[in-house]
Amino acid sequence: MESNEGTYISVPISIARRNSKSINNYGDIEGTYGSIITADEFPNDCSKSSKAQKSSTSPFNGPNSLKRFQSSYQRANSFKSIEANMSKERSYFNKISSPNDSSVSAYDQLIDYDTMGASIGGRRLSIALNGRGSLSKKTSIADLSNDDFVMREPIAVQTSDPSNPLLNPSYQDNDFAVRSQSHKINDINSIIIQRLKAEKLDNKVVIKIVGQSTKPQTIFNSVNVLIGIGLFALPLGLKYSGWYLGIPMLVLFAVGTLFTAELLSKCLDTDPSLISYGDLGYASFGPLGRALISVLFSLDLLGAGVSLFILFGDSLNALFPEVSITSFKLLGFVIICPLSLVPLRVLSNVSLMGITSTLGTIFIIFFCGIWKNTAPGSLHSPCHTNWWPESFKNFCLSIGLLSACWGGHAIFPNLKNDMRHPKAFKSCLKYTYLITSAADIGTAVFGFLMFGSGVDNEITKNILGTSGYPKFVYYAISSLMSIIPLAKTPLNCLPIVSLLDTITGINASNDAPINEEDEQAIESEYEDLTPKNSQLSVANEQNKSTKAGLISCLNKVIVNGLFLATSILYPDFDKILALLGAGLCFVICFILPCLFYMIMCKNTIKQWEFCTCCVIIFISLVLSVLGVGAAVL
Repeated sequence: MESNEGTYISVPISIARRNSKSINNYGDIEGTYGSIITADEFPNDCSKSSKAQKSSTSPFNGPNSLKRFQSSYQRANSFKSIEANMSKERSYFNKISSPNDSSVSAYDQLIDYDTMGASIGGRRLSIALNGRGSLSKKTSIADLSNDDFVMREPIAVQTSDPSNPLLNPSYQDNDFAVRSQSHKINDINSIIIQRLKAEKLDNKVVIKIVGQSTKPQTIFNSVNVLIGIGLFALPLGLKYSGWYLGIPMLVLFAVGTLFTAELLSKCLDTDPSLISYGDLGYASFGPLGRALISVLFSLDLLGAGVSLFILFGDSLNALFPEVSITSFKLLGFVIICPLSLVPLRVLSNVSLMGITSTLGTIFIIFFCGIWKNTAPGSLHSPCHTNWWPESFKNFCLSIGLLSACWGGHAIFPNLKNDMRHPKAFKSCLKYTYLITSAADIGTAVFGFLMFGSGVDNEITKNILGTSGYPKFVYYAISSLMSIIPLAKTPLNCLPIVSLLDTITGINASNDAPINEEDEQAIESEYEDLTPKNSQLSVANEQNKSTKAGLISCLNKVIVNGLFLATSILYPDFDKILALLGAGLCFVICFILPCLFYMIMCKNTIKQWEFCTCCVIIFISLVLSVLGVGAAVL
């Protein structure tokens, strides 16, 4: 957060949630509750902590507590979305005219008051200040980069202007007067709203929530995005390309996507109302850009869902060959459909099993290579490998396979905006790519050495079909590879389902008032970012009509049925991944980020950056055409 970007307002989470349920409009506001923080009260050096602050090192307290990691991970999973309104300028903002000055536009962020994160279908952030209570001013604020938090007694104040102060361009801190003292502010249990002044943003007021995620949480979320099932096909990609071309390609793709991820970060810095990848598309190319990105995201999610179904069927069939692959895919459909009906907060916890299973499988692959002394499947006695591609078609196929595992750019803009200190995102990217590169390149090299020219389209199939390993290995790999699709597919289908819900006119209503019992449930002073199992969620579910619920369930079944049907018609795991890598990864991760940067930062771009972007675009186009052609033919 910059020290010169206007006013910050701290609001207790429990009060924000209460106000979001009890206020439907901007008018008729009795009072507000929060904490006004001027920009000069933020520390200039975020690496230094105040000696007066109390340190919190417990895993159950502080910004890096287990619950805060859970909240951050849940928000990251909600960032996968497809915008249905192509003409909307900003995905996560409502654009309105200021009630005090019609020439000033106010961008009011939409957030989910359960996760306290940006949400396309959320409610306006400004209503967090509406409702009963008071608005307070603090003389200082805890350094948000540390684990140090203190309790403070606020100086409560009230405003003489009944309109929401966030939407008033002429609002000043001194417009408030003392009212009462009723609550204590605890920074860790509060959200901070940032209000950017219109004169600094081309006559535009931006009201947004300050990110909640810390650097370790952002690295974890980024690694979770990048490390997926694509790495199980990397040994095959290395076989197709050979050592001399494969290893340089992997390194080049890693360095190239890291460079373009940093370009996306620079683009986001040009406008604080830019949050998503789709926003960058609109800012660069207008509604056509957002439409293109929505189509690309839909295809990407479709391909990922199909790959997960294929992985589920192949893994179980390798262990139980007497049962057909199609039968196992049908079984997966029967299991995944009910899971798709589970709320996001539960799916986020379940999806942790996906990344855990992926990392566990990588560990078992390395263990198997070290355990066995004879080929095939041993690192002590490597199989025959090739230095060069055996054919031009094989090289073209390797392009998509080796690039498919680097596609996290669709979520990177959201992850940066969710950070407490977005300026640290560049550092997070370096750690993320260091971890991801070690896992991906390690799996590719070890898998190719273990099975050589006999490597299959999934390295796990080779291990399941090779004797000589401990018995538990076969059951462990089969179980882990079955868990991954069950944990990830429901989350992958949610954005497409949400798009279908929007098309069919289903909109979740968050405007229902809460009763006295619900209010007491959320008034706890120690309410954390992860919502309790109060009656709020139940009340929201009960307010949905039966018809809308049935249609939404039907949409989930349709999407999963599409995954199933496509996986049966196109059962080749490597071909699907090659198509995703060559057809989508190059566009989303290489070409579009360069175009965004060349357009949005045209006044500040350096000559070498412009030339580098042009080279990246040209090479990406060539490789993409070759890769797609090989995957389709």
